[in-house]
Amino acid sequence: MDGEASTTGLTTDLTLQPQPVGIYGWRKRCLYGFVLFLMLVIIINLALTIWILRVLSFSVDGMGKLRIVPKGIRLEGEAEFLHPLYVQDVRTEEGQVMYLESAENIKLQARSHYNNTGGSLLLGNNKLMASCDEFEIVNGQGQTRLSIKEDIITLGMTDLHYLGRAVFEGSVQTPTIKAPLAGPLKMTSDGSKVEIAGVGGVSLVAKGGDITLNSADNVHIQSTEGSIFLDSKNIFMKNIMVSEPNANGQSYGDIYQLCMCTNGRIFLGAPSDNCHATKDICGNK
Repeated sequence: MDGEASTTGLTTDLTLQPQPVGIYGWRKRCLYGFVLFLMLVIIINLALTIWILRVLSFSVDGMGKLRIVPKGIRLEGEAEFLHPLYVQDVRTEEGQVMYLESAENIKLQARSHYNNTGGSLLLGNNKLMASCDEFEIVNGQGQTRLSIKEDIITLGMTDLHYLGRAVFEGSVQTPTIKAPLAGPLKMTSDGSKVEIAGVGGVSLVAKGGDITLNSADNVHIQSTEGSIFLDSKNIFMKNIMVSEPNANGQSYGDIYQLCMCTNGRIFLGAPSDNCHATKDICGNK
């Protein structure tokens, strides 16, 4: 009986003794240290994020000088692009100048809907090169001033002033060629000839000066179907050869007199008679 009572009392004492619950000792200290380290990292990251947002001027409207507007993006100041820029429209504010700068070349290139290379504009070192099938320059009213299509160059201007010397390998088609006010008009060909042709006629007019035809060889004036008119108060023919035959000279049958009608028509007369003309010669103009 005594033995059983002692066993029961020992069991009761062990059951009533409280047991520790949780993390204690070095484990608790390590956990607190890790939590403190995480809090420190979070605070540093938050501070760096706020600093970056402050430096880059992040806002609801954009970043720094880059603003988001309803129709696109607005950039104030200078910007550097390290890779290609794809845009639909680039413009400046009213009254401002657009400035593009590159360490090498500036190339503007367009592509088609099928991603094929179209026209391009290259601005390089002392050169400007445009690559396209058709090149046009228009004014503010939309009128074409210069058009280049394959082998045709069209100038949509009334007057073209060129201060230097122009060399044309092919033909030039124009309704009017005018000399400058302070100088003559010269058309020369160093190795070949100059040909002036017009379906409706060719007119050479000098309102304030002379027209001079100089040739090292012959000068031919020919009209295949019409007439040649020399209309002036004074007509001079200089350096004409004078024949001085003697009594023993031989006569030739192909020598004629040069005669003129009152209407200005020139004809040949018989060599041994005065100038006589029939009505069909001096009567027609």
